[in-house]
Amino acid sequence: MTLSTAASEAELLRDALDLAVDTPVALLSREPFGDGAIAGFEVAPPGAAPLTYFVDTSRRVVPQETGMLLGSPTAPECRIWVHPADPYLPALAPAAFSQAAETLLARLGVVAMEPPHIVGYRAGRRAVLRVAVRGGVRWIKVVPPRRVERIVDTHRRLADAGLPMADLVGWSADGLVVLDQARGMGAPDVAWRPEALLDAVDRLRQALAAVPLEHAARVGLAERRDWYAARFRDGGDSARAARVADLLERVGRAWRDDEPRKTIHGDLHFGQLFLDGGGGISGLIDVDTTGRGDPDDDAAAFIAHAVASAYLTPEGRDARVWELARGALARWGSGPVRARATTLLLGQMLGAQERGRDDAAADLLALAEGVLDPARPIDRPRHEPT
Repeated sequence: MTLSTAASEAELLRDALDLAVDTPVALLSREPFGDGAIAGFEVAPPGAAPLTYFVDTSRRVVPQETGMLLGSPTAPECRIWVHPADPYLPALAPAAFSQAAETLLARLGVVAMEPPHIVGYRAGRRAVLRVAVRGGVRWIKVVPPRRVERIVDTHRRLADAGLPMADLVGWSADGLVVLDQARGMGAPDVAWRPEALLDAVDRLRQALAAVPLEHAARVGLAERRDWYAARFRDGGDSARAARVADLLERVGRAWRDDEPRKTIHGDLHFGQLFLDGGGGISGLIDVDTTGRGDPDDDAAAFIAHAVASAYLTPEGRDARVWELARGALARWGSGPVRARATTLLLGQMLGAQERGRDDAAADLLALAEGVLDPARPIDRPRHEPT
């Protein structure tokens, strides 16, 4: 099997849609999935509204195809669908259109005041929609149907154990989970103090670890590390490729999987937290990745997100986020945690590289190298004047 790349997937899309050579096709996202990837592209034919297409090279079988297929339904080689007709999330398309959404929500006792609005989407994995209701908002999570019962059970068990969960409004077997608004305010919108927030996260992680879940967390960092290693050979200059190869070799040496496993969030970062007026954590969201796993994964996810967020925050407003990233590294930055955080940052670097954002890719590589090396300070990369 030939390793798929963003360029090859774009070419597959052009051929499938019979696009003119000058039709813009822009890469929006690309993530590892199954034996390949799911890549999203914006296609903007002249004189027509742009559409978002997804090219899926995972070779996974789906219950029902929703677009074009190369291969057969039992042995797919590649599939292409137009958003929101995601074959892994059959409830997404009806939830995204007003008339069908009203019917779906009414079955769950929710009366919508306006059509739902998609606020987050990871192709093949999940979508989050916001819907206005009388007196507030509700949040609709769309997930693969085979996972919905476990997600609902996890949510209930965490709430029963005293974790600060939003109220569960209802769910359906076709992959819909409806939640009330989390209590408090989203952490990105609160004037938290870095050390106090890290203290609160430590308490949250301890509370999570005490919940006796049996199923595994959905993290897959080791698989992503191998996927990134294969794909970094495509694109970029030879000097950068050599730096990445060296970094991944050092990541492999530092990697360690801890036992026994404990309950972890699976994708923990400050964007998943809501805070009360005193800075305490009053809400925890997106627990569909939660289960038993290596606690290093949560520490690494928090560190990598804080570093990337600090980099993306405009200078002049970024000091507090850099302080949070440095504090998290000082508190949790063992060798194995740094290896995992480095892997996550390399994933962000790969995304920037594939979208042609060369300066951002170079900066994220420098930050990943700094995270892995305890002797290097973590700060915004500086460039020599040209």
